[in-house]
Amino acid sequence: MNLSHTAATPPGFEITVNVELTEVAGKSLTFAITASDGVDQITDGSHQRFVVDSTKFNDRLQKKIDAA
Repeated sequence: MNLSHTAATPPGFEITVNVELTEVAGKSLTFAITASDGVDQITDGSHQRFVVDSTKFNDRLQKKIDAA
């Protein structure tokens, strides 16, 4: 996650976060993130995630557990 903190928010303010999927490249997903406190934009940045095969992932975890 790569975020820039651009403004402080006083206690009690409501925060609104917007996330948009901006790129799909194979199994890689990139999201744009912004947040506002109703007065200022307080952060912006990006986050990258990867789609995983849950069966393969869980099999690898089980092998690690069994080896411990």
